[in-house]
Amino acid sequence: MNGKRPISPLRTEVRVSETGLVRSRHYLPLTRREFGLGAAAAVGAAAVGLPGTNASAATGVNFMGWQGYDDGINVDNWLEKNGIELKPTYIGTNEEIIAAASAGGVGTMDIATPAEIYLPVYRAAGILEPLDLDRIPNYAGIYPEIKDFMPIDEGNTVIGLPFVWGDVPLMYNAEVIQEPPDSWHALTDERYKGRVGMVYDVMGIMVHSPLAATSTKTPTRITQEELDQTIAWLIKIKKEYARTVVPSYGELAALFANGEVVIAPAWTPTAAWAGEDAPKLDWVIPKEGALVFVDIFSMIRDAPHKDLNYKILNHTLSPEAQANTANLNLTAVTVEDAVPLLDELPRSLYHYEDIAGWFEKTGGPYPPWSTEQEGDFLNYDQILQGWERFLQA
Repeated sequence: MNGKRPISPLRTEVRVSETGLVRSRHYLPLTRREFGLGAAAAVGAAAVGLPGTNASAATGVNFMGWQGYDDGINVDNWLEKNGIELKPTYIGTNEEIIAAASAGGVGTMDIATPAEIYLPVYRAAGILEPLDLDRIPNYAGIYPEIKDFMPIDEGNTVIGLPFVWGDVPLMYNAEVIQEPPDSWHALTDERYKGRVGMVYDVMGIMVHSPLAATSTKTPTRITQEELDQTIAWLIKIKKEYARTVVPSYGELAALFANGEVVIAPAWTPTAAWAGEDAPKLDWVIPKEGALVFVDIFSMIRDAPHKDLNYKILNHTLSPEAQANTANLNLTAVTVEDAVPLLDELPRSLYHYEDIAGWFEKTGGPYPPWSTEQEGDFLNYDQILQGWERFLQA
């Protein structure tokens, strides 16, 4: 199914944080709008500064997550009206949260925004607080298909709350490519040589690539041979077909807009960020499958402001906060009652009429990466070693 053509971009600028964040061993100013989950950035991520405590800490909540999510939940100035001062530290990778919490952040950090696919890594690090669903009544409003991403644990608890969802389909310039491609192997079509785009995004690339390069149907559970085949395929694209490899989807949008790139794996909002004057951009789920992901709100273990945190966490699932976040960031809502509150553009980007069918079409959701080697299947660290080979090629 082709993606719907956005009528006009909600906003085309990319806001850049003043703080340089660690990503793929480079220091880049990143926001969620320029999101690119890079290679393991734990080295140096522990140096990401958390807001300090002071005399007003009793009403302060330390937030570490994607820029834009904090703006989203502050609909109608909700934070101030509820006596809450949110103290943000913005991230460029999930690894920064893990590293900061593991390096002394437990006991001072309150709320973070992991991606669901990384949860085994968070669990292994022991840094997340189980959330009592009896204290989160808005949980009931989440789409059942989205709840499936987050199993309920013993004691009616979850490790996080599904906040937004999204996908990384195959996007293409429909004015140049008039027949919709049906496979990720279109990235190696000689007709598009030198006009293929790539983003340094381990989550966005290391799900669809094993599906394309191997016969696996579970791209987060692959063998060493399958990883080698995947990395070889990616290096071939990088060296022989890619126009460039950029750090963010915001930069990829600019390349689509000026025609330098005509096909690329791309997070769905990329089509809108390209702007009104860009060529017509459509997208498909290739026959091999694609990534669907969920970003969540979680509480860090031993958080200093648990009562306020629960109040915020429940609010993140209100229809108003959900819709405001989607309208600002072009993300997809997880709460059904938020859909009528959406602006036309963010509503048009996602398949709310049949979420289950869309997920089935992608082949996902796939199981999260494992922190332990399971038989012949590699663990997350081994996957990252292959990713590093791609980065260095």
